[in-house]
Amino acid sequence: MTLLNHAHRFRFVTALTVFLLVFLAAGSQLAATDSNAVAQGSWTKKTQSASGTWKITDVGGNLVFEVSDDFKTKKAPDLKIFLSPLTASAAENKNAITKSLLVAELPKISGSFEVALPAGTNLDDYNSVLIHCEKYTKLWVASDLH
Repeated sequence: MTLLNHAHRFRFVTALTVFLLVFLAAGSQLAATDSNAVAQGSWTKKTQSASGTWKITDVGGNLVFEVSDDFKTKKAPDLKIFLSPLTASAAENKNAITKSLLVAELPKISGSFEVALPAGTNLDDYNSVLIHCEKYTKLWVASDLH
């Protein structure tokens, strides 16, 4: 083996080692982030559709609803986020927000965002998360919590 081949092999092994260390560190960071998730899911089309995923995390005893970067849905007036005692499949336009908890107005129709759940929210009291157009009584999308 020539000195040049040895140098190339050394650079390759060094680069591979650095890549693996970065890859493992990123994976471990991702696992640490998701360990705070108490619920997570993706959207089921009702009246409209939405892409992306969501999760609820426990941040120092406070529950936070987080939506992924790839979230996107159609614009409408009065879109709001609710927690519902109904399952996603049982929720319909007319019954969607009955006995539901208003979490927040939908801050935007694309991209990531976070909103705090009201203090004292017990997720065991709810079965789904909904995006609902209250003005026109239209259930946009739903997702089961459990």
